[in-house]
Amino acid sequence: MLRAVLVDDDLGSLEAMSELIERDGFSVARAASLAEARAHLEQAVPDVLLTDLVLPDGSGIELI
Repeated sequence: MLRAVLVDDDLGSLEAMSELIERDGFSVARAASLAEARAHLEQAVPDVLLTDLVLPDGSGIELI
């Protein structure tokens, strides 16, 4: 199964994007901060990473 990591501090956007991507057959890991995203990325490299650029603890560019 394909794996996606979604990062957004807007929980409504995070949930909506997750639902769309799950419909396309991805397993989705959700994160609301860089710290949470890094924890997911340490477990496995995702096939897709979608991130907000402005997060409470830094920039999404740091993940990319």
